[in-house]
Amino acid sequence: MFYWLHPGYLNVSRSQQNRTPMTLSPHATDVVLMVPVIDVNWLVYAPFDPGRDFRVDPPNVPQSIGDTREVLRILREFTGGKCILTPHSGTYCRTGYYEGEMLDVYCEAVQGGGELAVHLHEEIKGKGTRYTERDHVGAVFEDCRRRLLAAGIKPVAYRGGHYAYTPFMNELLPSADIHIDLSCSPGLNQPTREAIWVQSPCTGYYLPDNPRLAADGQNISSVFEIPIGCDGEGSAYRNILHIEQSEIDNLQRILAVLVGRAKRDGRRQIVHCLFHTGSVGRLEWVERFRRFLGHVPENGGTFVTATEAKAAYDAEVKDIAA
Repeated sequence: MFYWLHPGYLNVSRSQQNRTPMTLSPHATDVVLMVPVIDVNWLVYAPFDPGRDFRVDPPNVPQSIGDTREVLRILREFTGGKCILTPHSGTYCRTGYYEGEMLDVYCEAVQGGGELAVHLHEEIKGKGTRYTERDHVGAVFEDCRRRLLAAGIKPVAYRGGHYAYTPFMNELLPSADIHIDLSCSPGLNQPTREAIWVQSPCTGYYLPDNPRLAADGQNISSVFEIPIGCDGEGSAYRNILHIEQSEIDNLQRILAVLVGRAKRDGRRQIVHCLFHTGSVGRLEWVERFRRFLGHVPENGGTFVTATEAKAAYDAEVKDIAA
């Protein structure tokens, strides 16, 4: 049973929460809470890759509509519809995934048990990013949020493209009543992409004011981070639960690492896995996704929404404080 509890009502400070072990029953079977993150996108998007001449193909939104519905069908089969969709909005496709029939698809996802997040991609191919431009980021973020709200959808989280996250997002998100982030890849250090997660733990936690620095001595924000599942040995594709960029044996290995870490540390692991709607045309990737989704609940994992993951963390802290 998951229930909502804002950490402001707890007797334990957020800094203490981040260090408080979550006691596990020795018979617990759901030691990994996993949020399926579905990136609503198109296939060829390589603004940082000189080997492909920084290629960014035009998005095919009508194709994405069908692809997203197919992913949702798979999720209904394996997760009961639990997921969070993160539609792309960026330099080369600002509103295409936030208008028209795409919004109808998102409503279907929510009705089926899913959630929505704002997902910004502020890259300029071959040149850099605009993630540090607070006024720009604030404006495009708010436009996405308002478009979802106008469709009757309340976004519950944020996710930065290529794992980007700047400290001012800790203020921007709560000002929009969003208290969950999905941008983190633990250990990643890509300053030119504004993706610096060298101090991040490998499970869900509340972000310090500056997530790029050690949390000790910092205030802790109200933004709950759900990192991509990882083995803690690096930030390459082989180390993370990025479905398309791995193999099924490796994905299963990472899940086993998560289960082992949970039992060793005595606390449930709260993470996400990542799949893209643009991958639907690659049958081997879709089959890998299906196999992984089928493997998780039989091997120590439980699928949850982002809101449920945060609520589970808060509830466990409350139980310990009681």
